[in-house]
Amino acid sequence: MDIKEVQFENYGKCLLMTNGVIEAVVTIEAGPRIVRLGPCGGENLMFTDIERKYVVRGKDEESLKKGSSFYYYGGHREVLMPYKQEQTFYPDNSPVVYSILNDGVLFASQKQKTSDMKLEYEIVMGKDATDIMVVHTAENCSKKVQTHGIAAATMLCGEGTAVLPQSQESGCKYIPGRIAAAWPGTSLNDPNIFLSDKYIFLNRSAQNNTPVKIGLNDTSGWGAYVGKKYAVVKRFVHTPQAAYPDFGCSFEAEATRDYAELTSLSPIYRMEPGEIIKHVENISIFETKIIPDTGDKGSIAGYIDSLGLNG
Repeated sequence: MDIKEVQFENYGKCLLMTNGVIEAVVTIEAGPRIVRLGPCGGENLMFTDIERKYVVRGKDEESLKKGSSFYYYGGHREVLMPYKQEQTFYPDNSPVVYSILNDGVLFASQKQKTSDMKLEYEIVMGKDATDIMVVHTAENCSKKVQTHGIAAATMLCGEGTAVLPQSQESGCKYIPGRIAAAWPGTSLNDPNIFLSDKYIFLNRSAQNNTPVKIGLNDTSGWGAYVGKKYAVVKRFVHTPQAAYPDFGCSFEAEATRDYAELTSLSPIYRMEPGEIIKHVENISIFETKIIPDTGDKGSIAGYIDSLGLNG
């Protein structure tokens, strides 16, 4: 794997990682964010917020430097759950410390002043691989017990369809086996949301006038975004019977006019002082040689089935 510092778009100094097949670019002046992921010399599959349109204004707290803001920046990010603005949208606009390891690179943001939590993730890229492994960690640096989980959110560009697998596990007919959550503003009869027995689909295009966001208990442990040229698949471990945030969601997808976002979530943990929790995700790139019709749920389902994700 080759690693070097580069200038990327308007993110300033970044770290480029490549195995000669795919490449990733990670911000180190803020974040960190994986702002580029794609085939070498090919298109960037990540959405990059060049205009800094997506921002959450900080609360008037001295520890947030009154009026400071959290920027999405685009790409892949790690945040704390369950949602609390002062921790989920903690402004991570300071320089990132990175360390080159035997099998990857570790990126560490500064400790959060509001929670005394420290977030890091390691990116592992194998020889000739078309995927990366991202090992997210969160450390309780305070002197008190805290309750947290990790969310790994990936903002993707291009028109396409997000695919969420519905649970197919059989059980007692008197106990529900599927959990689905919809965010405020999401209309369940929105034409960009359509269903099959196996999947929930969210279409994304520049015509998405109203964002739609759906979450579910993803017992299959994967979610995907299928475009005209490439599909991105995120895999993770779903832990049965664990307590997940957002009414029990372990995977969430959002479609807007600018981007699609896929988020996997860890369970919520009770963390003793000094304790570290971990959430591992694999992000794979597939070339869509048989181009699916992103407006046809049967075509998308057939393509997903061809990847063998349900096996």
